[in-house]
Amino acid sequence: MILDIFEKAIRETRCVTVVHRGIPRRVAPHAIGFTADGVPAAFVFQYGGGTTSTLPFVGEWRCLHFADLSHASENTDRWRSPSNYSLPRQTCLKQIALAVPE
Repeated sequence: MILDIFEKAIRETRCVTVVHRGIPRRVAPHAIGFTADGVPAAFVFQYGGGTTSTLPFVGEWRCLHFADLSHASENTDRWRSPSNYSLPRQTCLKQIALAVPE
């Protein structure tokens, strides 16, 4: 199950390859929980793969809804956690179930 893969990745600070709305993405999951609308989601740092917009060379923070994800698997990429990681400042998740410590 995708949620289990994300939980393990957060606990072990591992990266994941996942398909989001048909587009493969490489991400470092930092938190999982629920949006303000109660939608299960993940707060991730995307560092590779595709996107429907643009992805800066250094990567970018994203909010991914679990209903839009498929084909998740842990990968062997090095862990990425930019210096601007802040749970209090992120706007993706209203309720956090599990997160990488700051």
